[in-house]
Amino acid sequence: MNMDTERAKELIFLGSGGPFALPHFFCQCVVCNEARQSPLQRRTRASIAIAGEEVTLVDAGPDLEIQLERERIGNIDNIIITHWHYDHIAGLGAIGYPQIMCGWDPVDVYVPENLTCHFDHELAFLKERIILHPIHPGDIIRFPDIDCEIVKTSHTEHSIGIIFNSKIRVAYLVDTALPPEDTCRKIGGADILVLDATFDSIDTEWRHFAVQDAINFWKTTSIPDCILTHLSCHRWENSRWIAGFNHAERVALEKQNPGLRFAYDGLRLQI
Repeated sequence: MNMDTERAKELIFLGSGGPFALPHFFCQCVVCNEARQSPLQRRTRASIAIAGEEVTLVDAGPDLEIQLERERIGNIDNIIITHWHYDHIAGLGAIGYPQIMCGWDPVDVYVPENLTCHFDHELAFLKERIILHPIHPGDIIRFPDIDCEIVKTSHTEHSIGIIFNSKIRVAYLVDTALPPEDTCRKIGGADILVLDATFDSIDTEWRHFAVQDAINFWKTTSIPDCILTHLSCHRWENSRWIAGFNHAERVALEKQNPGLRFAYDGLRLQI
């Protein structure tokens, strides 16, 4: 690996939204209407790309093709799936035809071991076009220009997060509540924590952080910078989905918490 390749490596937020794209087609709240009026406030489903010597995606949601075109990403080498929910896997089928038409080598797909059965059933048509790699917490995946350590998250029985080890060490914990103790230990020493903050507030128990809970957890770590993603931009109160923080309120939260940022679609980090 030469230094020019290392300097060019980026972590790209393909999407920063929660389980629904923002604005939500079924919602007329002030936050969704703000997003309708301002394209900069719109969000697609949460996923990232590591673009360097190879292109590695983390998750492949239903907005994948639009995200890749927007960021001018024209090929895929690897995909890591964090868990088997619609907003993280519904775009997997989109890699089949490009793999044939462009003559790509089979795409390497890394998925928690107990979830590989999905490629024998609903995604069986992809099996000749991918190389499937079962993964477990504790595994280290070594790509040409970055190492990825797999850690457990507290979202589903099999959900995982990733620690990217590069010039900058990034812990990516999308879709989680308070992580297991072993994960909390392993992310210590990271430079940036990327953390789920699905709800702006919640009045019941979900397997997601709300914004303030995510901020509180970040402040218990030694990690200097935190980026919140998987943002629905709504609150969940009295079993109702209602408007959350507007853009100005998010900016105010960033100013009140130095080192904090809310992700947005297209955010790029040099790593």
